[in-house]
Amino acid sequence: MKKVFEYIGYIFFRYFIFCIRLTPFCILYLYSDILSFLIFRVLRYRRKVIDINLAMCYPNKSEEEKNEIKRKFYKHFTDLLLESFKGYAMPVEKLAARYPYENKELTEKLFKEGKSMLVAFSHYGNWEWATQTVVYEHSHRMAVLYKPMRNRYIDRYIKTCREHRGTHLCPIDKTKYMFAMREKQPMGFVMLGDQNPSNTKRGFWVNFMGIDTCVLHGIEMYSKMFNLPVIYLESRKVKRGHYQQYISMLVEDPEKCAPGEISALYMKKLEESLQREPAYWLWSHKRWKHKRDENGKPIRSEFYN
Repeated sequence: MKKVFEYIGYIFFRYFIFCIRLTPFCILYLYSDILSFLIFRVLRYRRKVIDINLAMCYPNKSEEEKNEIKRKFYKHFTDLLLESFKGYAMPVEKLAARYPYENKELTEKLFKEGKSMLVAFSHYGNWEWATQTVVYEHSHRMAVLYKPMRNRYIDRYIKTCREHRGTHLCPIDKTKYMFAMREKQPMGFVMLGDQNPSNTKRGFWVNFMGIDTCVLHGIEMYSKMFNLPVIYLESRKVKRGHYQQYISMLVEDPEKCAPGEISALYMKKLEESLQREPAYWLWSHKRWKHKRDENGKPIRSEFYN
C-alpha cells in the first residue's frame, strides 16, 4: 500500500513539473507572490523559528528592519521553490545563462594540474540550480552529496534529471565511497555544510554571527583526509531568476590548517554574505539546536522550545 501512495504522489509531482514547464517566468513569479503571501501571512510557516534566528543574529537591528528581512526571505523562499522545479524543465544552456560563474579560471587551473577539489557551498541564494549547472560550466566531473527523498519514485526522477546533465549524486551515507572517484579523474565534490549537525561530537565549534555555533564536520574532515583544495562558491541573487556565482579559494593546502580553521573560514564567508544581503539564507532552519555548557559539553539549546 505504501508503494501505491508513493506512486500516486509521484504522478501528481510529474504533472506539477509538466505545468511548470509550460509556465513562463513572468507567470511563475505571480504564483510565487501568491504562495509567499499564503505561507507568510496565513500559514505562518516557521515564523517563530525565523524570528528567533533573526533576533539572535541581528540584536542591533530594529523590528522594522528584521520584519523587512523576513518579508524578503519568504518571497525568495517561494521563488527558490518554483525555480528549482522550473530548472528540471529547462535546457541546461538556458539555465546556465541565468546562472553564470565568475572566476572559473581558478577551477580550470586545478583541472589542468590534474587536481580534484572540494566545493564548499551553503543554503544561500539558489543552491538547487548549482547542482544542475555546475558540470556544464566546469571541466571537473562533479559529485554532489544529497539526502534521498522518502518517496522513492520522486527521488529516482530527480536523481535521473541531475545525472542526465552529468552531475553524479551520492547519498550522504556513502560519502567515503564518493571520494574514491578522484583516483580516475579530477573531481569536484560539492558539499553544503551550514546546517545544524545531528552529531555534535564530530562537529567543529566556531563563532558565527556572534553565536557559538557547531558546524558539520564533512568539509573540513574530507578536505584534510584527501588533501583537497577547498573552493568556496557563493550564489548572489541579481534579480528574480538570475544569479551570479562567485568562486574563490578558501584553503589551498588543508593539511596545514589547524583543527577547526577550515570550518571557521567557511562560516566567515557565509557571514559576509549575510551581512551584505541577509534575506537569501535559509532562515527557517533550526540552526542553533545545540550550545555548549560552562564545561564545553554540547547540550540541547532552549532557543526553539
